[in-house]
Amino acid sequence: MPEQSALANLRQFEWDPTESVSYEVAIEAISQAAAAITPLIAAARQQDNDAAVAELINLRKQCIAARNELRPTDHQAVAATTQHYRALAEQLRWRAA
Repeated sequence: MPEQSALANLRQFEWDPTESVSYEVAIEAISQAAAAITPLIAAARQQDNDAAVAELINLRKQCIAARNELRPTDHQAVAATTQHYRALAEQLRWRAA
């Protein structure tokens, strides 16, 4: 019996160049926010601030969930996600400084 490709059961769809770029920008914004959380978690751990650690870990989980739930065809969500997570990443970077 011949082996079947892991991609064989995936449905096909057409990528719109603008849609795909907007989606990737939103994913990057989420990733930047998640990355900005890491030094804050480390600082909270050094200060033995368990409440802050838990809050930051929860925030990072929210970033991961948002990334997993985002769909490239939901243009409003993509735009809102980009705006929200860019602002969050900026706030987190200022907080870490």
